[in-house]
Amino acid sequence: MPVCLNKLSTAAQGCLLRRGPRTFALLGKVTPAGLGPFTRRDVAGSWALTAEFGCLRMERLSGDEEVTGVQMFLPVPSSFDYGVTSAPESRELARAVFGLLATELEQLVSVLRRGSFPVLGFSLSDQRCSISAGIIPGYWPHVVISNMALHGNVLSLETFMRVVVSSLPQSRLGGRFPGLQSALKQMMRVVVTPRRGIPYTKEALALAPTPSWLR
Repeated sequence: MPVCLNKLSTAAQGCLLRRGPRTFALLGKVTPAGLGPFTRRDVAGSWALTAEFGCLRMERLSGDEEVTGVQMFLPVPSSFDYGVTSAPESRELARAVFGLLATELEQLVSVLRRGSFPVLGFSLSDQRCSISAGIIPGYWPHVVISNMALHGNVLSLETFMRVVVSSLPQSRLGGRFPGLQSALKQMMRVVVTPRRGIPYTKEALALAPTPSWLR
């Protein structure tokens, strides 16, 4: 039976939450040193990092979100696969969290590849998106677009999807590659669906308001 976040007796991290029709992932508590476990005591005074449709946001949780018991899994050095643990609707839950299934992202990157890039990226530590400046947590899926790290070569999952969608009128990927239709429709959903919270950046973290009782 699902338990509300404010009644959870253990810490939560990497789990799926549900509130009304909304399903999203809780990656952890945002701290200046990175992500940590999120406990019920953090509901009132801490920022949570959430993932929905591939977008990472800092947001305040109300505490009445249901902890579903479903966990997400992320890429490892030997595999770029990601998703959610066994559940009847695991494919749709994975799309709700990541935006695209791992197979859809891999197919899209393969179609766009010219020479050696783009490729799926993996990092144990946090990265910074070269376009949005958003923080990409360690293990979180992302895309590497060149070997010129000095000039910025890492795109977050959200930014990559937004760039692809914005270029559709010119690239005509849907017509040239019919197999990408479902992935392209899913990415358009990322662009038009409003997201709660604020972008996960160092600047936003520094400026994020602190509850009055913590000042």
